[in-house]
Amino acid sequence: MVQLLISAMLGLLLSTAALSTVIASISSHRLRNATETVQENIALAEYFISKDIRAIGFKSCFQKPPSFINNVSKGAVGSKFSVFSAPTVIQSSYKESDTLVFVVSHGGTELAGDMATLHAQLDLVTNNHVQEEQEVLITDCENADFFKVTSIWNNRLSHDYSANTDANLSISYLRGSLVYPTSLIHYKIAVGASGQPGLFRKAGDRNYQELIPNVNHFRVELGVLNSLEKTVSYHLSDEKIEVENIVSLRFYLLLSSTSAVLSQKMFYENFNGDMVKAKDLRFYKAFSIVIALPNAQYLLNSENNNLTENSFAG
Repeated sequence: MVQLLISAMLGLLLSTAALSTVIASISSHRLRNATETVQENIALAEYFISKDIRAIGFKSCFQKPPSFINNVSKGAVGSKFSVFSAPTVIQSSYKESDTLVFVVSHGGTELAGDMATLHAQLDLVTNNHVQEEQEVLITDCENADFFKVTSIWNNRLSHDYSANTDANLSISYLRGSLVYPTSLIHYKIAVGASGQPGLFRKAGDRNYQELIPNVNHFRVELGVLNSLEKTVSYHLSDEKIEVENIVSLRFYLLLSSTSAVLSQKMFYENFNGDMVKAKDLRFYKAFSIVIALPNAQYLLNSENNNLTENSFAG
């Protein structure tokens, strides 16, 4: 009888040890999968944001400031033309995050023939995804116009008065002139399909689409060049800055796992650089990235390379 009890006890101990090993293995596997997913989401966020930021303020071979572009468009991009090359950051009450808005230019095409008059239609070599009511930049490198497309037929664009302040362009552009469609891009945090916050992106008049799930915080700082001190300082959207001196953006994102994978709440670094304790058992990972604005490269290149960056604002 005693031997049976001892055998049963040993079996129970062995079973408990084996079960603990299985549970530990499962927990380790879940945590590993969660960390890998978060790292993949970080890489995706960096890829999409960097790709869009590199298209800010693109003016092709036209090197003069946006104020020299003849803007006749009544559209959303045209209304932002005074800050055509500068992103706009809007503070949001949701998750104390930001909404980022900026103008991008897409792949261009060329005029297939000369314009007969200032208000003549534009024949393109290829459509290149230009859509009706899209706002377009045209340039011959010496001149540039910005207008809204009113109709498209067989690669032929119209720019009527109904969508523009003037049906005439500044010059009659010749064959080979470059044409680039533009769009407004929005980034913001909102509730995603899983019920958790995610990073959403909107292009032009399309609806917002969830780009990256489980993004809990999204902050943007504007990098301003001080040419005298040769420094780049970063500022929040509510600070007064010189818009024309914006040369880069610094992003802070806080990502998490979809579900609880930890046995105790972890600490992570918040936007202000403080270590804070998570409110749940999910895995959290904060990261920041600095992206230079391509249209501001001439400002950076005009200085020597002894530029320094100040720390996080806030």
